Amino acid sequence: MLSLALATLRHRLTGFVGAFLALALGTTMIGVMALTLGATFGTPHPGPQRFRAVTGSVVAPQGFEGRPMTAPAVLPPEVVAKVTAAGGAVADRSFPVNTAAGAATGHPWASAGFAGYRLVDGRAPQAADEVVVGGGSAESVGRQVPVGAGQYRVVGVTDGRWFESAVFFSDAEAQRLSPGVNALVSDLPAGQLSALVGDRAVAVQGEDLTRVDPDDTGGAQALTSAQAMAGSTAGLAVCVAVFVVIATFAFATEQRRRELALLRLVGAAPRQVRRMVLGEALIVGVAAAVVGCALAPLCVVPLRSWMVDHEVAPSWFTIAFNPLPLLVAFVIGVAAALAGSAATLVRVSLIRPIEVLRESAVERRGMTPVRWLLGVGMLVGAVVTGVVIARTEPYLAASARKYQMVPVLYVGAVALLAPVLLRPVTGLLTWPLRRSRKAGPLLVRENILTARRRTAATVAPIVVAVGLAGTLLTMQKSGDAAVLTRQQQEVHAADVVVPGAGGAGIDARTVERLAAVPGVRVTPVASMNIRIGNEKGEQIDSLSTYAVPAGALGSTVTPPVVGGSLASAPENFLVIDAHAAQSDDLAVGDKVVTLLPSGERVQTVIAAVVERGLHGDDTYVSSALVGSLPSSLVYLDSAAGALDDQQTAAVRRALDGSGAKVVTYDAYLEAQRARAARQTDNAAVVILGIALAYALIAVANTLVMAMAGRKREFALLGLAGAVRGQIVKVAAAESAVAVVVGTALAAVATVLAAATQYASLSELVPSARTVVPWTPVLATVALCALVTVVTASGAAGRTTHHRAIEAAGTRE
Repeated sequence: MLSLALATLRHRLTGFVGAFLALALGTTMIGVMALTLGATFGTPHPGPQRFRAVTGSVVAPQGFEGRPMTAPAVLPPEVVAKVTAAGGAVADRSFPVNTAAGAATGHPWASAGFAGYRLVDGRAPQAADEVVVGGGSAESVGRQVPVGAGQYRVVGVTDGRWFESAVFFSDAEAQRLSPGVNALVSDLPAGQLSALVGDRAVAVQGEDLTRVDPDDTGGAQALTSAQAMAGSTAGLAVCVAVFVVIATFAFATEQRRRELALLRLVGAAPRQVRRMVLGEALIVGVAAAVVGCALAPLCVVPLRSWMVDHEVAPSWFTIAFNPLPLLVAFVIGVAAALAGSAATLVRVSLIRPIEVLRESAVERRGMTPVRWLLGVGMLVGAVVTGVVIARTEPYLAASARKYQMVPVLYVGAVALLAPVLLRPVTGLLTWPLRRSRKAGPLLVRENILTARRRTAATVAPIVVAVGLAGTLLTMQKSGDAAVLTRQQQEVHAADVVVPGAGGAGIDARTVERLAAVPGVRVTPVASMNIRIGNEKGEQIDSLSTYAVPAGALGSTVTPPVVGGSLASAPENFLVIDAHAAQSDDLAVGDKVVTLLPSGERVQTVIAAVVERGLHGDDTYVSSALVGSLPSSLVYLDSAAGALDDQQTAAVRRALDGSGAKVVTYDAYLEAQRARAARQTDNAAVVILGIALAYALIAVANTLVMAMAGRKREFALLGLAGAVRGQIVKVAAAESAVAVVVGTALAAVATVLAAATQYASLSELVPSARTVVPWTPVLATVALCALVTVVTASGAAGRTTHHRAIEAAGTRE
């Protein structure tokens, strides 16, 4: 039967072109995302980076379990004195600075060689007002530039490094700006240094120097956003490709019902028919998958540029050629082709020849057992997944990436069950056409109702395109709204002081001036990462936390409390969320050792346990323990609530010269919402853009295949008196109705997904609301309508190009 499959392919190339293109593009899409995802794994920059050129050892502050700590942790002064007295030690300092180009890291020039920096123009800094810029332009040499709170003259530039934007000061100036020593580089071996510093510091050398790198993962940490985007898009690409390819191949097979019936009539056994159809699918699948795998490496170039331009990936990110992801894409493409053909094999091959011939004239069923199984299975899977998440981990519903499976399952279920839903939905939407006195509208309605398989093949990609846009964007917008609502409930403030553009924080002197404004309650908040452990020095967890004053708990900062109390919290309080409490087996009243970013260890007591954060940890530590760490922002309010005009003016005077600015809390939340919206839009460009483009191409392919198969039908209409323009209008109207039907089915999937998400979000935020992004959804519908109507009109016009009497006698 393989030879017969080859023969049928040669004589029915037109019928298989659409399936070939759909599969080739699907494999390309999967290959691109698989290559991108594969490039985000591994270690892009192996070996030591910050101290790559050190031949001796590095002494760093010690954390829990003997782990070294990086800046801003500082070495104890006695350790610095001991190592320096031993001879051959160079102090290394790393501290944040602000430049006109953005945030950077300051270092003394003496430590430039540790990372292998080399001057490419100019000289080393000598005076207090001179700097060297890492990775800077030679044209900047000699210019005055703002760095931090001062003005410095650029006297040299070096080559750049992937892990930081460096600014090098003279050694004396760096010591003035950052007195603490973050690390010591020594010529002595690590063993001798370890005996010298004891348990006050850690000495490392050789490959262990990676442990004191700013990013000890060798760049893998910088690729987490790219990895999340590529993973989500790759999964979505596979789902879209499988949905569309199955629908396209199934439609291509259904168009050959008469041919298959004749094969059965002349004695072909069911297994022979199955072999032939599967053989055709295998041949087309292999050829299309090979083409897709060849195109994928070419398409990663613009995708990589987009990711870098939109800060999804760092500038050094590259997507190298890797045969393994392409092999995966090849296998998925061939499997999708075989699944598409297999979806119709049981019904086509098992019925009697006379029944096949009778069915070839009138469509009786639009569903096959395989399609029933997949459609119902996906629907049940979506409902069960949503219910399980709502009962166990409702916070997942706040992230479209983590909740993506639920809307994808709903869209897939509706797309697969479209033939079942077509008749009632189409009947309802086209009901006004029944009252028309013209033949055209009635013909449009009856064609759609009777040719369910053809309509379903056109509708399925539209359901995928509009459904994914509607469900995923609604999930993201609703999740972002829930996060902002939670912020409004957790923080009670009238205004917020935020750092200026590129600012590293709000210094203590500015906070003191704000606190001196009469009638204004000031709540400084510092964002940081801490580590908690036990008295034995064993680390329990690493947490992202906010340092706030004890008096702010329960008044300005009011997270939902699960256990304990925020009132009268001790000066050494630690508030953790329910996730940390459960995973670390901690409870209210437990005492833990907290390791601060400075390297200092303090005793803290868990004063309360609050509800789990929607985006990461939701923990708080007493600001009395963290010293003079710059504040990330400052909340302002008064006894009357909002600040009056005099208080606002006084606050602005207190901020003069600091670079910080005051905004209303509502404006701050709106800026947060806008920032989240930009991130959502960036993700939608890749995740939905690729899926939408592929779905539209699949719609066009299906319409071209369908119109080619309707040549005799259109010829009969011409013989009945219809002119060519009327036939084209009927085809265009059918496609327009298909878009409306597909949009209605996509709306069903969106409503189901939104209701399921609401069940989870309402567990977290009682006032959770569903936000539908109407503009992009309607734009998707309009684009689908444009592509569908134009393609249908063009294909129908080309099909009706010949005389009706000639087309009516065309051999199938």
